[in-house]
Amino acid sequence: MEDSREAILRQLQENRGRFVSGEELAGRLNISRAAVWKHIRHLRREGYQIEALPRRGYLLEEEPDRLDASLLTAEKLFYYTTVDSTNAVLRRMAEEGAPHETMVIAEEQRAGRGRRGRRWLSPPGKGLYFSLLLRPAGVAPEEAAPITLAAAVALAQQLQRETGLPVRVKWPNDLLVNHRKIGGILTELKGEPDRVEYLVMGIGINVNQEHSDLEELAGRASSLYLEKGEKFPRTPLFLGLRSKLLQGCRQFFLEGFAPFRLSWRQLNATLGRRVTVSWAGGSQEGLAVDLDEQGALLLEDDRGKRHRFTYGEII
Repeated sequence: MEDSREAILRQLQENRGRFVSGEELAGRLNISRAAVWKHIRHLRREGYQIEALPRRGYLLEEEPDRLDASLLTAEKLFYYTTVDSTNAVLRRMAEEGAPHETMVIAEEQRAGRGRRGRRWLSPPGKGLYFSLLLRPAGVAPEEAAPITLAAAVALAQQLQRETGLPVRVKWPNDLLVNHRKIGGILTELKGEPDRVEYLVMGIGINVNQEHSDLEELAGRASSLYLEKGEKFPRTPLFLGLRSKLLQGCRQFFLEGFAPFRLSWRQLNATLGRRVTVSWAGGSQEGLAVDLDEQGALLLEDDRGKRHRFTYGEII
């Protein structure tokens, strides 16, 4: 049976181009006007652009680009409308025995996270928010560490192919276009000192966000839409990224980081710049001179001394 929110949406869809009053909606559904307004606010949170004017009512201006669940039917791929975070969902699944290469994708994250616990803005119908579970056999944590860099290369290459935009990678986990962040990777590991039990790799891509969606990050973040000036259908974009990511991760566990190092250098937005690497215990400023074969960043300070970083953040 159709619920009130679905009925309100259907009424607005059937009356495209004209306002439908709150009184009319309330009367048809036998609910209060306050309840109508509550459902309208919820639809807006789901990405529906609905104009509201006093004495005129509600007008549906634009519907969100919903992921096409009928195309997200690959084995070990799970689609959700709303989650706390895709990484959190997949970690719970991993603890329950989910197999290698299980993937979760969601329309919206209520508690999406980036590095150092920062909030990742995840409005519904605008971006791609997905996580991949990996269970590599016989791999130590230090051997697995560069996988984030390899994944960044794979994703950047696919995004360039799909959009024509100059996507770049920033050590250790960011995707940039024109020096603004359009994506990021958060990799979480569980294991022993000599063995990885599993990795959960969370990926967020800003696809069709507008300036109003990124106000908190003005000047520092962008989206494919803002950089290209056109909207991108998210389902085929995701399917291409998924395929390229799986291919890249399989190659990484067979051959290590070496095959990705040259591509990372070609795509990077880090080397040759003066940067500050920050970590929990302090920071170091210097010139980013190279990335070694294990994916560590080499920084040269003002005295000519080189520092090697396997983790940290460029600020």
